[in-house]
Amino acid sequence: MPAATLSREEVAQRLLAEFRRSGYQGASLASLSEATGLGKSSLYHYFPEGKVDMARAAMEVVGGWMRETVLPNLSKDGPPEKRLKKYCAALSEFYEKGALPCLTELFSIGEAAEYFQQMLRQSMGNTIKLLSAVMEEDGIDAAEAARRAEDAMVMVQGALIVSRTLGSNAPFARTLRKLPEILLAR
Repeated sequence: MPAATLSREEVAQRLLAEFRRSGYQGASLASLSEATGLGKSSLYHYFPEGKVDMARAAMEVVGGWMRETVLPNLSKDGPPEKRLKKYCAALSEFYEKGALPCLTELFSIGEAAEYFQQMLRQSMGNTIKLLSAVMEEDGIDAAEAARRAEDAMVMVQGALIVSRTLGSNAPFARTLRKLPEILLAR
């Protein structure tokens, strides 16, 4: 599809791919322009605040996908274990079984942290609350559920990094497969 006919959403998807490939610091206006097929002036037309605005658009794509596809699995009806398994399956799909990095990792360091730390903190906090609520429904004490939910974030983020570093999706797949059991253990 020619760049001139791309919607803002399609441009944001392409920006997301470039930020995942290069990180915030590594993504230049030239690489973002190449990734979208848009000239620099056209990028500024879509994103008047420049690279920060482009990164924010990429985060909105991720946030929308999480809100629409991943997180609803935690609040739907059904047994907690089944909901956690669906949540993990949706995470696996989103991260292409551990092959893709998380923007939390890429945007929480360097210059990007100045712009996005608060947004990332809020997003992670909301996910921790949702995970905690599922565990509490299963009879786990609130403080313990919150600790386990934080541990889940550590496991998922760590597994993404280890999988990419080793060039194997196995650590990520194994972590997601075991996560519901770990979170609901008695």
